[in-house]
Amino acid sequence: MTENELKQNDDEDKTQVFVEEVVEDDPRGLKGLQNFSHLMDDWDETRVSNPTSKMNIAYINKQPALEAAKKAKEEEAAVRQEIEAEIKGMEAVLQAKIKEEHEALTDYRSKTNTVMCLEMEEPCRWNNTYQQLKQYVIKTGDLPPVPSACTTELDRRLSIWIQEQKSLVYSKATRIVNAPHRIEALEALGIEWIESSDDKWNRMYKNLKAYKQEHNTVILPSFMQCRQSKNKELTALRHWIDLQEQEVKSWSSEDISKRHDKLKKLQELGLPIKLSWEQEWNYYILQLLKFRSKYGHLNSQSNDPDLNNFLTVVLSRLKRGSEVKLTQDEMNDLRLKGLLNDLKDLINNPTGRSATTALPNDINQIVSVDRIKEVNLWAGMLEQLKKYQEEYNSLEFPGNRAGYQHLKDWVDVQRKSYEDKTLEEYRIKELSKIGLEFDPWNDMLKKLKKFKREGGTARLPKEFKSIEQGTEEDIELNQLCKWQQDQIKFYRRDDLSDDKKKKLRKLGVVLTKGNMGKVPWEDRFEEMMNYYHKNKTCLPKRDGPLRQWVVELVDLLQNGFVSNKRQQLIDSVNIGYYLKPEVIYKEDGSKKRKGGEMAGQNKKLKAEEMMEV
Repeated sequence: MTENELKQNDDEDKTQVFVEEVVEDDPRGLKGLQNFSHLMDDWDETRVSNPTSKMNIAYINKQPALEAAKKAKEEEAAVRQEIEAEIKGMEAVLQAKIKEEHEALTDYRSKTNTVMCLEMEEPCRWNNTYQQLKQYVIKTGDLPPVPSACTTELDRRLSIWIQEQKSLVYSKATRIVNAPHRIEALEALGIEWIESSDDKWNRMYKNLKAYKQEHNTVILPSFMQCRQSKNKELTALRHWIDLQEQEVKSWSSEDISKRHDKLKKLQELGLPIKLSWEQEWNYYILQLLKFRSKYGHLNSQSNDPDLNNFLTVVLSRLKRGSEVKLTQDEMNDLRLKGLLNDLKDLINNPTGRSATTALPNDINQIVSVDRIKEVNLWAGMLEQLKKYQEEYNSLEFPGNRAGYQHLKDWVDVQRKSYEDKTLEEYRIKELSKIGLEFDPWNDMLKKLKKFKREGGTARLPKEFKSIEQGTEEDIELNQLCKWQQDQIKFYRRDDLSDDKKKKLRKLGVVLTKGNMGKVPWEDRFEEMMNYYHKNKTCLPKRDGPLRQWVVELVDLLQNGFVSNKRQQLIDSVNIGYYLKPEVIYKEDGSKKRKGGEMAGQNKKLKAEEMMEV
């Protein structure tokens, strides 16, 4: 027989022991029993007593792998046992530490509580007043009324003290924040702390949502019914809703911009609060101006559905044959703000963009006549402003420059448009090129920096009186003094932002109440020394409070009217030589020297000089 025939007979003699079949839900993902690799724990060395040569070779090859597998398994078991023992030991240590920590914290809390209780009994003004208030609450069952309604002096003092504590908590003063046991003791007496407006709004809004979930409506009973129910929370909620309705009626466009999100929340909750048509008009017209300034057209497909609805209403009232028309004042408002032609174009071409809302880059683009007039007028005013800057080297308009009121008003309009974000980008660039400051506050801050460089100090009096009154420098300095006093007032009313406070303090402006009066002699001396180190002279170039103080000091030193303590301070820094008249006025010029001499003369000499004249 041939080799192929023998091979065919061998294949026919083979018996198929395992049949291929798909075993469903087999966790090993195998077909039948064709793969035996999962039988890893079968450590039998042989199963066939008289193996063939091929089987014997397989047994031999299996032996090293078997030894390696057994060794690895034993090592893994040993390591696992060590780790498990170590973990058990660590867990025991952890539990011991947790128990130790719990006992320590319990002991600390107990002793801290003892300390705080004893602190509340220590004789001091706060504890004495608290005990008086506590006895008052026990006796009357309520807190004292407002100071104006108190009938006795003790009640009035207790009422004022309560207001002081509320102010301290509201301002997060250290002396009350670091004493939480005092806060808790006052809360136990029924004192409610002052909330910020946002915190109170969010709390009341949360209460309104809870009321809706419980009663399936946001329409509360009348205020009198709420009071009669003697439910304080319900009465407070009703009062808050009434207050929201009253505030919305008085909102300006700026208020709507700041609180529009809150109004939307109330409306989505189902509260029937709406803006009047006049309020909607002022607010959404401003939004349309911002949209046009940003995108160059009024085809508003913004994410604000209210803006889209307003635009739809305005367009419908502009169409011919509409039953409801825009009033003449509304038409004039659209015309003056350059929106009328854009809206008409939008009616004629609903899907297109208006071509009259921005300066065209393409000269072939169609531009309306009104837009051309408006652009030409703006360009003309810009040229006038440039000429004014060339003539006076300034963009300020003091009161003694007549004939420029129209230009001042125009600059104010540009700043207002920039603040409202309706000033077009190219106009912002043109005005910035000539140095116009859009933020008046930063403009005044720059002037204060300039004055400090020239005058040596940024601490100005309430008003400045110079020997030569009426000059432009004096008028500007008076404006600067008034502006600085306004910033101090804003600081005292807590209306000054943290960024502005930081900038003013960096210049040396003292905002605290205790330093608003006359500047101490030592502080002026320190300012003079700082100026000397920077400019190598004690006398500032520009007339101001520091210059006047230095001139008076020179006169006092010359006549021997300086106290021993101040003379020692002057000698200790070796500055006396530079305060001599022949030295300090050497490079100051005859006019400044004359001014210094006049400031140093006493009243008698001045009277004699006037009589001689």
